[in-house]
Formats: sequence, C-alpha cells, structure tokens
Amino acid sequence: MYDTFLLALRNTLGAFRAELSRRTFLARMRRCTEAVLATLIAVCASRYVGLPEIWWAAICAFSLTGLALGAALDLGVQQIIGTFGGTVIGLLLSRFAADDVTQFVMLMALLSAAGLYLATKRSAGYMWILSTALAIFIVTTTHAEPDTDLRGVAAALWINALIGTAAYLGVTLVGAALMQLRGARGPAAEAPRPAVAHVLTDRTLGRVPHTMVGTITLSVLAYLAWRYPIEGFPQAMTTALVVLMVPVDAQGTWSPYGVVQRMCHRLLGCALGCVVVLVVLPLTAGSIVYCLLAVCVFVWLSCYLRFGHSDISYVGTQFGAVVILTFVHDRVWLSDDVAVAYHRLAGVAAGNVALAVVLLLVTAGCAVWAKNRANERAK
Repeated sequence: MYDTFLLALRNTLGAFRAELSRRTFLARMRRCTEAVLATLIAVCASRYVGLPEIWWAAICAFSLTGLALGAALDLGVQQIIGTFGGTVIGLLLSRFAADDVTQFVMLMALLSAAGLYLATKRSAGYMWILSTALAIFIVTTTHAEPDTDLRGVAAALWINALIGTAAYLGVTLVGAALMQLRGARGPAAEAPRPAVAHVLTDRTLGRVPHTMVGTITLSVLAYLAWRYPIEGFPQAMTTALVVLMVPVDAQGTWSPYGVVQRMCHRLLGCALGCVVVLVVLPLTAGSIVYCLLAVCVFVWLSCYLRFGHSDISYVGTQFGAVVILTFVHDRVWLSDDVAVAYHRLAGVAAGNVALAVVLLLVTAGCAVWAKNRANERAK
C-alpha cells in the first residue's frame, strides 16, 4: 500500500510538470472559459430565482465541464435523476435514523453497499454514486440538524441541478454554434505527455470485496459521526464513497491503484484549495465583486488541471470544489468564511485515513485467502 501511494504521488507530480506548457495553455483556453461562464451563470441564475443551496447549481455546472455536448447531455440527465432519486431516498429513510445509533450505522452501511455495487457497473455509474451520496447527505443532515426543512432542501437541490446542468449545456451549445459561424477549427492539439509507470494489474479485487471496503468504512465513519458530531464527518463519508467510485474492468475486477490515486488526488486538491483560499480571502474583504472574480479565476485554473492527464485531473476537480464550496454557500450569496474549506479538508483527511486502513486490511485478507486457495488446489 505504501509503495502504491508513493507511485501515485510520483506520477501525479510528473503529470503536473507535463501540464506546464504554452501549447497546452492555448489548447485548453476555450474549454476553461466555457467552464467559468457556465459556473458563473449557474450561480447568478440560482441567486436570481432566490433559491437556497446555491452551491449545488455551481457544482452541477462545474461537474460537466470539459465534456462534449452529447456526453454532457448524458451525464446531465444522470445528474438530474441522481439528485432527485438521492434526495427522495434520503427523505424516506431519514425518519429511521434520527434517534438510534444502530439504525443510523446500518442505514449508512446498506446505502453505501447498494450504491457502490451499482455504481461500479458500466452503465449510469455517475447517477448511482450521486444518488447514494445525496441520500447520505440528507440522512446525515437529519441527524446533525433535526429542525432543518428537508423537503425544502430537497426541492432546492432539484431546481439547482436543473439550473446548473442547463447552464453548462447552454454555454456549450452557444460556443459550438459560434465556432461554426466563424468557421474556426477545433482547439490546437496538446503537446504529447510522457508515459508514466503504473502498478502491475495482477493486484485486483472483485466487485464484492470492493463494495465491502466501502461498506465497512462508511459504517465506521457513521458511528464516529454519531458519537462525535464534527462538521467534517459528513465530508469524510462522502470521501470514502466517492474515492471508491473507480469503475471495474471487463472481468469485474478493480485495481487498488485507482483508489489510492484518487485518495492522493483528493487530499492534494483540497489542500491546495485551502491554501489558495487562505491567501485570497483577506483580499476579497467580503466583496461580492471580488468573490465572483476569485471564483472565475480559480475555476478556470482548476479546469486547466481537470482537462489534463488522468494522473492530475482529479486534483483539479477537488481544487475547484473547494473554491466553489468556500465562496458559494448554502443559503447566502457569497461568503468570505474559510470554515467550509477547513471542514472539507478535515473530512477528506479522516475519510482517506479510514479508507486506507480498511483497504489495507481487506487487500491483505483477500491475498491470504487467494494464497490458501492456491495451496489447496496444488495439493
């Protein structure tokens, strides 16, 4: 596990150096600009309508950035359905998890097991993981804030998902139309990137052990969240769930390298986002104009990394998420409160530590079981 982590970190740093070129910058300029416009339009539209949970509109627009119109439409539909399904499931199950720790832990375990098993299949994985994450979000909110109007939160999330998805699809469609009218060619080709070494593919787990890792981790974190209600724990549970969302291959197996890489990227992206936020927040001084400018600049930079090599792209995703969640809050316009970034980083760290321990134990257990089975066959 330690060697795998070092390899993932080394590949990430190598990919980051490969991204720093003028040719790459020019090739991604249009897509990064479209991403900024879509995120900005989603935030402003949600604010204009007077919705709470504005952050979800920004996240929904940001999550589709860099995709062609067809792919964005497919994931956008999954995003809307996943938001609706996840919040409805959370509303239906939240009544069973408000007063008893055993029911709360069991519910988290069942949700994570079902979500991971379905999400690691090839079709509609994004919809399943999003539904599971939002169901956990609603149930956790019920426990942490019993007086919250969950139906109002769910309705706001639905409308924000529609706004965010429509914002990106609209910007992409207009951009494509303008390019056709101008008769412009596609973006310039990016410079070739150096090949990076990955771990051997013989270290794999099946879908069931993969699901078991997430179930055990979410169960442990759910118990800790109940006993020690710290704001970062909901993010810890989301981290454990999302990091495990690595699609299995055609044989139904899954490589630990992909999960370790996502753990590394999630920590690096959130740490980078927190550092940047700490530096920039004093300069914004709570100004809406300055906050909007900061969101535009840092979403552009995060998309620049996100559109890069797979050994660096998830860092950009997490960096952008920290920026959005810091400046665009739940029920207010823009904010200079850095606590959101702190809580997210603390939760990410807790989720990754718990996931690493469980992953190590399950991987070792599967290796011992496979070795014993091979020895029995040899006899």
